[in-house]
Amino acid sequence: MNKNNFLKFILHRYPFLFIDKVISFEKKIYLISKFRVCPDIFFFSGHFPKNPIFPGVLILESMMQSAGILCGISYKNIFKKLYYLTTIKNAKFKRLVFPNDVLNIKIFFLNHHKNFIKFNGFAFVKDLLVCEAIITIYIQ
Repeated sequence: MNKNNFLKFILHRYPFLFIDKVISFEKKIYLISKFRVCPDIFFFSGHFPKNPIFPGVLILESMMQSAGILCGISYKNIFKKLYYLTTIKNAKFKRLVFPNDVLNIKIFFLNHHKNFIKFNGFAFVKDLLVCEAIITIYIQ
């Protein structure tokens, strides 16, 4: 699924879009996406300038955007609604992410209760786990 197709499911746009491509998905089960960490992203000039590191909070944001895309694909009745982060649990950062790394994001649906949907998220660079977390989003 290219960028033009998945953008209809979330409202994020450049410079705050941290998904380049959806690789695969199964409704209400999982979604796999990619994001190439471009070296010219504006914040690298101030985030460890001599050794730029992709911020951990933005790794989590890429997971949340992937979860929003999976929601949009899975639930027709929430198409074009706003998604808000409500919780992040058990977030663990295992490795640093640098410019030119490619994040492989894997989101797994855990449960849905009323307007809350919980996901298990993982981010990898190559085959190395860099971050994992349980995230819950609220659909307005």
